[in-house]
Amino acid sequence: MESALPLGGDQQSAVQSTLTRLYGPGLSLSFTVNPALIGGLRVQVGSDVFDGSIRTRLRELEARF
Repeated sequence: MESALPLGGDQQSAVQSTLTRLYGPGLSLSFTVNPALIGGLRVQVGSDVFDGSIRTRLRELEARF
């Protein structure tokens, strides 16, 4: 999992709880900081990618123009 800024313990727990609910127990999470995201999160579980980063949203907006 990547975030633009370091996540606090409560935020990490919330993400872990949500992913465990979706994928079941036994996930091994790795939290990394990637300032290039500008803001938001990017989560990859296997081939599933959830990208709520500002960088991706800006790219999508640019493609519409």
